[in-house]
Amino acid sequence: MSADEIVPVDRSPAGWLLYAIAAVLACGSAGLLLDQRLDTHLLPYRWGPDKDTMLQGLRGEKLAEAYSQLRITGRQGGAIALGCVAGALALALCLADAVMLRRPASFILSPLGAVIAAAAGAGGGFLAMRLHQRLENASSESLTMTEAIMVQVAAWACAGLGVALGVWLSSAGRRSFSDTLLGGLFAGALVGVLYPPVAGILFSIENTDRLFPDKGWFPTHAAAEQKTGAFLFWVMFTGVLFAAILGGVGRRTRTSKVELNKPPTG
Repeated sequence: MSADEIVPVDRSPAGWLLYAIAAVLACGSAGLLLDQRLDTHLLPYRWGPDKDTMLQGLRGEKLAEAYSQLRITGRQGGAIALGCVAGALALALCLADAVMLRRPASFILSPLGAVIAAAAGAGGGFLAMRLHQRLENASSESLTMTEAIMVQVAAWACAGLGVALGVWLSSAGRRSFSDTLLGGLFAGALVGVLYPPVAGILFSIENTDRLFPDKGWFPTHAAAEQKTGAFLFWVMFTGVLFAAILGGVGRRTRTSKVELNKPPTG
């Protein structure tokens, strides 16, 4: 008889609710912080002697340099935003898992899981922004719905793998590696496919074809409340979907003392 018994992840309403609440609180907090600080404190936008000169007043090499700086800022914005959201989401799900597992080791490993997810999210955000800029330069127009989905899938697939890896690591062997990573990849792909059309309907006046609405491209301007709502929807929508999927995939392993002590049968 095997000494290990494989039991399913708890799918009770209380378990689902714990994952959802943790994801909403973590992503909402990260979203509010980014909404207040990304434009004003975390990104330089442009630098050098012409940083305050409007683009319309620049010509030649100076104009090309200004656009180059904005492209760099866009990639930095994608990395910072998705890295922060993925890290916060992973920390919340790791802690929720630790509560469900009741294992001190899982609480200790949760920050490491968050760091792994943040790194993967930053890489995904940078990659998605490079893809966005390449697609935009190729067509000289706003991205189509298909292209916007490609950008989101590229970003959240990377972030999803990082979040799943962090959750698996913090479970200290209580989750299946393959099931958990496949769940994270599926969650990321689902977010990427669903977010652009849903956001396009709910926030039709925002640039929802981008990785996240209007943050990391331009300094704060009018209609700040609408921008804040669209940005928070980006972080909350993704967080809830990840919680719903990762809260119900993977399997936990526990040692059965009854099995260990049972005498062999002939």
